[in-house]
Amino acid sequence: MSEVIAKLWGRLNLTRQVSLPAIPALPSEPPKPAQRQARRRLFNRELSDLLFVQRVLAESANVQHPLLERLRFLAISAEILDQFHSVRLAKMKRSVAMKDGYLTADGMAPAQQLQAATRAANDLLEAQQQHWARLEQELRAHGISFLAPEELDGDDLDWLEDYFRSHFHHVLTPFTIDEEHPFPFIASGGLCAICELRQGHILLPLPQNLGRFLPLPGEGHRYLAAENLIKRFWHLLLPGEDLRSYGVFQILRDNDLAREEMNADLRAIVESGLRMRHKANVIKLKVSNSMSKEAVQFVAEQLGLAREEADLPSPPDLAASPSVFSARMVGLAQLGQAVTRLAERFPAMIFPPYSPRYPKQLSRHGDDCFAAVTAQDMVLHWPYESFEPVVRFLDQAADDPDVVAIKQTLYRTNDDSPIVAAMIRAAQNGKTVLAVVELEARDNEESNIRLAKRMEAAGVQLVYGIIGLKIHCKATLVVRMEEGEAITYTHLGTGNYHPKNARAYTDISFFTRDQVIGEDVGKLFSYLTSEKLSPPSKLLIAPRYLRSSLTELVRQEMAHAEAGRPAYVCIKTNAFTDPQMAELLYEASEAGVSIDLIVRRQCVLMPGVPGLSSRIRVKSIVGRFLEHSRIYLFGNGKAVSAESAIVYFGSADLMERNLDKRVETLVPVESLEVRRLLVDGILHANVKDTRQSWMLGSAGDYDRCGGDDSCDSDAGEGFCAQTHFMQEENPACLGSFASPEDWLLGQNRPDAAG
Repeated sequence: MSEVIAKLWGRLNLTRQVSLPAIPALPSEPPKPAQRQARRRLFNRELSDLLFVQRVLAESANVQHPLLERLRFLAISAEILDQFHSVRLAKMKRSVAMKDGYLTADGMAPAQQLQAATRAANDLLEAQQQHWARLEQELRAHGISFLAPEELDGDDLDWLEDYFRSHFHHVLTPFTIDEEHPFPFIASGGLCAICELRQGHILLPLPQNLGRFLPLPGEGHRYLAAENLIKRFWHLLLPGEDLRSYGVFQILRDNDLAREEMNADLRAIVESGLRMRHKANVIKLKVSNSMSKEAVQFVAEQLGLAREEADLPSPPDLAASPSVFSARMVGLAQLGQAVTRLAERFPAMIFPPYSPRYPKQLSRHGDDCFAAVTAQDMVLHWPYESFEPVVRFLDQAADDPDVVAIKQTLYRTNDDSPIVAAMIRAAQNGKTVLAVVELEARDNEESNIRLAKRMEAAGVQLVYGIIGLKIHCKATLVVRMEEGEAITYTHLGTGNYHPKNARAYTDISFFTRDQVIGEDVGKLFSYLTSEKLSPPSKLLIAPRYLRSSLTELVRQEMAHAEAGRPAYVCIKTNAFTDPQMAELLYEASEAGVSIDLIVRRQCVLMPGVPGLSSRIRVKSIVGRFLEHSRIYLFGNGKAVSAESAIVYFGSADLMERNLDKRVETLVPVESLEVRRLLVDGILHANVKDTRQSWMLGSAGDYDRCGGDDSCDSDAGEGFCAQTHFMQEENPACLGSFASPEDWLLGQNRPDAAG
């Protein structure tokens, strides 16, 4: 492993610091001055993304968490890293193949970036294996064992043989690989066993629908992985054969949709892409360390990795290729299945169950959404408050005879979505129903196509977006006739219309009867159906108006600073990768604006650099829930308060794709009560959090709060924003954003006056 990660993962409680991996030099001519300048001003986006994986992985060693939750964090980190290979690393490989001289925003050549990211990702794969080894021992100490085949006794073997014959024997399909039998299709992320025989190789794809981890009868809590079950009873499938070696492997493919050509039917494009996805290049081959070098070589050659690794010695040693990783356990992401099963037996080893609160505003009006929203704008903070009001809003609209139209964007939802059911029922009730379905929502393409077909069959008008622009905004417009006038009720949010995600992601869910916002949302839907957008009055809509509006808001803070007034910006977002916005905030920082950024995942901006970003701080919160809400606050020339601040929330991150290549919305918060929730509640708690926070340093290192001056407590003590929201019915009870005890507020920092 690299020196940085070796230092990080060399001890058990590895929660103190994670750093950007070193960037290897390439044998090329020295960079031009502009390139050198770019490297000093921005972090690399891909390496920053890998640091997020490290922060998630660090939670698997955080002894403040219950043991099974630590195992879940390990599985989540593995899932994110698999996605990084299939999406980001795949894109880097394509960039290298193009040989177009492209430089990244931080000044790296594609080959240099690919080399650095591959090395860092491999270090993370190794670190995950080390964490699994430690967690496995801790689980055994608590009576939970994941057994190896040699640990099975006679009674176990008798029971397992019966189980193998009744469940696996007729489901497994052995594939011989020779001139007459080509290598079968192995889905990206799927597991496959390989038996090396005297006469050749046999592949046995593992069935996904039978589960990965099999509970054994008897005392204790013992589990056997499916690949180990097959290893023990392979001879029942292949009688009379001589097994020379056995192993299991996993393939990660390029997840970008393959397209032969663009055409006007976006659904046909995506469906064609899904059919062709199996042809996508293999990005990573993960093999169990029990596989022989010959078996690894065989699989790698069959998958075309010999062509991918043209820079290796000839003949290439594919078992030592950067695209091949040997693991103690392949497919760590599937440990999440074991956590789900074990949670039922060990409730004390998971986070205490949490039930979201039902909003009092809706209860006061007898669950009548229209009456509640007419009385006052209503905001929900998921997952601390229930998703049910959104379902109630659509159900009521579907059945209300005064509702004449419903329009909604659908980016991600589930197959049995109550939202989709309500839309279908509304169409069947004769209402005008429009659904804008984003078919290219990554990993949800097939589900969205199925839902689109169901809605279309029921009479819902469907739009599949604008070619070249993803529809990422979250919006619902309900038109209701009241006293002969068409009144709009609008729902806007930061999260998807997905009940399961609403229990795991922190998001803002906002209902309003504001007719100007309703008119703007109507313009938004007209844009999605006709590609013609009239200027909105209140909403900030990308890709037309969002970037310019944010730029103007930042420059207004610069003007306040130049006039000697307080100047402050606080932004909570998932990612910050846009170079233009980074340069704008650098300029604002040195003009006297204090800036706090709460960025969960990637951040290319370099904070705390004298003369560049001296008034900028960046933190990341990684906790029980995934921080997903986006909030933008501008001080407006006064000490920060809900009464005077300019506040927006919405779907857009500070990424090039969100600002320029997606349809996004930011919503102004005009209701004082809603501003208090967002400013005195959510933002205040996030900047105050010390228990689940990591501070980004100017050198690219992330320090967990505790152990230095950037935060004031150890990881297990201090203030936890997520715990606060679970315990407090009034999240804004923290009080004024400008209270002197807060440690991460621009107007209270020593540098704010200078």
